[in-house]
Amino acid sequence: MTPGVTETDGLRTEPRRSIAEQIAAQLRKDILSAVLAPGEPLRQDHIAQRFNVSQAPVREALRQLASEELVTYQVNCGVRVPLLEKAEAAETARLRLQLEPDLVAAATRNFGPTDRRRAEAAIALTIQANDVPARLEADEAFHNAIYSPAGRPITLHIVQQLRQRYVRYLGFMWRHSRHAETSLDEHRELLGLMCGGQMQAARRYLKEHVRASTNAVLEALANQQT
Repeated sequence: MTPGVTETDGLRTEPRRSIAEQIAAQLRKDILSAVLAPGEPLRQDHIAQRFNVSQAPVREALRQLASEELVTYQVNCGVRVPLLEKAEAAETARLRLQLEPDLVAAATRNFGPTDRRRAEAAIALTIQANDVPARLEADEAFHNAIYSPAGRPITLHIVQQLRQRYVRYLGFMWRHSRHAETSLDEHRELLGLMCGGQMQAARRYLKEHVRASTNAVLEALANQQT
């Protein structure tokens, strides 16, 4: 198969999204679903052919994906889907463990009915998700819902950047393990602790949640290399 091409896709007219945004959305889904595998080259001309567009919106789409850490520009190699590295996953997890438990404890102090409804809606989306990208989107919605009430916008922004870097690892792990259902159960338990105002218990539980997810990621990566 031609690198960066799965099949010819026509872009529907979507007034709220530019052509570049539509291309980025489809490539993002392909990367997170491993239709475009780690290390795979992405040729601009082939992508333009796939979507029947010029290369200008393709370049814009790839720049957007690069800002999300979903593609990388390499000298003399062009654009590629980044490889998955155990060291990167472990380092990202260590940084998350420094920030997210305190963030969820602070959020628990301020957690109200509106916050609970947002988190419950995200859990409902997780249950309805029928593919990895949809589940990842619901997972991000849940974590934003439980962290936002902390009232710490700088910390939240840093956490969102870390989670953005981590999202391919999470999707990879969910494709190669049965941890997705475990994660959903843990979200329900964590939400219950927060709704009950149990700050320290929520902090401890979130820490274990991140550790368990990281261990599952590292195990899935190790299994792929054997």
